[in-house]
Amino acid sequence: MPSDRPEWWERNAELREELGLPEYEPSRFADGTYVHEVIEELESEYGTEVELVSEDPSYPSRWVIRIGGTDCVSAVRRRDDHGNNVFQISADEVRKRIDAEMA
Repeated sequence: MPSDRPEWWERNAELREELGLPEYEPSRFADGTYVHEVIEELESEYGTEVELVSEDPSYPSRWVIRIGGTDCVSAVRRRDDHGNNVFQISADEVRKRIDAEMA
C-alpha cells in the first residue's frame, strides 16, 4: 500500500525502527493537524511568508505565528511522549485568530 509520506520520512521511519527509536511525527497542533499544512495554506491565502518563531527558548516554549511581519497567534509548544512538537492550540483556533488579526 503506497504511503502519503514523503520518501525521506519513510527512510527515517525505517532507520528509527532499526534503532528502536520512537516514531517521528511532524510538528502538529493539539487537534493533530500538521503545522506545515496550515502554514502552507496561510502562505497561499495571504500571499506572503508565514513564520513560526520562538518567543521564549525555555521549555515549554512560547511560539508565535507571524504573517508578513505581523504577530497573529501565540501558543505554547510542548513535546509528546516521543519527543515530537505539539502546539497547545487547535488549527481551527489558529485560523480564527489569524482571520481576526488580518481583517
